[in-house]
Amino acid sequence: MLKNCCFCINLRTATLVLALMGTMTHLYGAMTLTALSDEFEEADTSTLLGLTVYSYLSGFACLAGAIGVLKKNLKHLCLFNTYYWVDLALHTIFSIASAYLLFSLHTDLCKEIVSEAQDDEFDLATCEYVYIRGAWLVTIAMAINMLLKLHFAFAIHSYMKQVKKETEEDEEATRVVVVDKPVIVYEKQPVMYVAGQEYVPDEKKQ
Repeated sequence: MLKNCCFCINLRTATLVLALMGTMTHLYGAMTLTALSDEFEEADTSTLLGLTVYSYLSGFACLAGAIGVLKKNLKHLCLFNTYYWVDLALHTIFSIASAYLLFSLHTDLCKEIVSEAQDDEFDLATCEYVYIRGAWLVTIAMAINMLLKLHFAFAIHSYMKQVKKETEEDEEATRVVVVDKPVIVYEKQPVMYVAGQEYVPDEKKQ
């Protein structure tokens, strides 16, 4: 379990910043997509709707995370933690697919670019040389981004575990232990008569 985010930032602060930034960016993106929905073609309607719904859900999940940090609400933090890992998995799949497309389509793209450029100095070999290096830069940037998101996911998970531990300790400290008071049952002693009178032992007289 991590003790700090980025080696120097408190887990609570890091989780709160990530939640607030996610809330603003996702809700802003969702509202932007909603405003631009009329400008897209009908063929893109389903894709746009999916992105818009996902952006709104992501924004509300991040908002729940911010509330969870401020109020130390474990349920809200669990929701934010689950969302962040799901989002990380989706981004990983997208990054792998993008990297594959970048390196698999370079020949066709360069042929089209060279044919449109009509420049003798800019041939197919030069285009592929520049394209491959650009593709590597994009792939490295995506890999660094995914490593950072993985680190942030572990930081959020560690803070959730920390809050869970603190909550359990508080519940343990405030728990009231009820001890049943033992009930003492006195057995009734038989009545004894001496000289026609009831005999009372000395210990009962006291």
